[in-house]
Amino acid sequence: MSQQFVGINGEQTGLGFTNRDQGAKVEEDQGLIDFKIITNNGNHERMKMLIDLKNIFARQLPKMPKEYIVRLVFDRNHESMCIVKDDTKVIGGICYRKYPTQRFAEIAFLAITANLQVKGYGTRLMNKFKEHIQKQDVEYLLTYADNYAIGYFRKQGFYQEIKMHPDRWKGFIKDYDGGTLMECYVHPSIDYGNISDLIREQKQLMIDMIKKLTLNDRVYPGIEKQNYKMETSNGDRPAVKPESVQGIMESGWTIEDYNELKKQKEKTFMISCQQIIDTMRKHKSAWPFLEPVNKDDVPDYYDVITDPIDIKTIEKKLQNNQYTSKDLFIKDVKRIFINCRNYNQPDTIYYKCANELERTIDDYLKKLKDESQIPGVSKKIKKTNNK
Repeated sequence: MSQQFVGINGEQTGLGFTNRDQGAKVEEDQGLIDFKIITNNGNHERMKMLIDLKNIFARQLPKMPKEYIVRLVFDRNHESMCIVKDDTKVIGGICYRKYPTQRFAEIAFLAITANLQVKGYGTRLMNKFKEHIQKQDVEYLLTYADNYAIGYFRKQGFYQEIKMHPDRWKGFIKDYDGGTLMECYVHPSIDYGNISDLIREQKQLMIDMIKKLTLNDRVYPGIEKQNYKMETSNGDRPAVKPESVQGIMESGWTIEDYNELKKQKEKTFMISCQQIIDTMRKHKSAWPFLEPVNKDDVPDYYDVITDPIDIKTIEKKLQNNQYTSKDLFIKDVKRIFINCRNYNQPDTIYYKCANELERTIDDYLKKLKDESQIPGVSKKIKKTNNK
């Protein structure tokens, strides 16, 4: 019932699983590296390999007591799988213990020499280990991983959710404070020694299936620039109909789907604008801007302000679908405050109300501006004069 722990620096390759394993597999096929199961059987050569492996563990796991590493590596209940380069040099390995009656094995230590970690030896080591342990009728692998090792083990099929029944492992291994218990199911029919080839074949099969269901590999001619006219704010439509463009209809596009999506986004746009209007109307500083300025009360107002606007007018325009873009709506709202400051002096109550209401509503306008453009409406709009 040993207290065990695993640590390994992640392989910082940025590549997929297949690439991480393949490089080391090629070296194995060429005879440059080998994987050997070693036990403390008194053999001089094997003892030397265990000492080399123990030194790698000690260097790569500086927080682990060295006497604890020595005790487990040379314990006759434990075995080690070493990566051996050029027949003699140990460059990494796994120390583990099997529990045959419970059909699981616990990984105690796993490490690769620091300057060789980016070559995929760690992934290849784990695949070879699974291949070996699979033949021993082992169903699960358990390990305690430190924070540096969790990412590595996840890539190798280990999960923090333990599915093995607790009766099978509790009492055989101890909980370790500071480590995360992780589990891997060793599937009896997976060829772990050639798993990179299997993944590559599956990936290619998926790509072939996707190609049959999509048109991503087809390239159609573009639209002649002189035959295309951009939409404008007055409702001009493109000279080229979407359904006449090669590839559009083949992709499954329909004008009905397009119109339905457009209606949904227009409805969302209307709701967002109405919420802004309601927020403005309820604000304590909105009272000067609720309705158009009465000419009888302010005779010269329309001489100074030639493009007047107010909350009631904005709401009416919204209900009449006059806002073909969010920018038009935002400009009208902003013009309420601009007109007020252009007509009134800074020390007036009207000027101060404009500033306070604008500060309140500004975040709402920014959020609306970040939302998608109304579908089918060009960003090119007719400018209005702000005064």
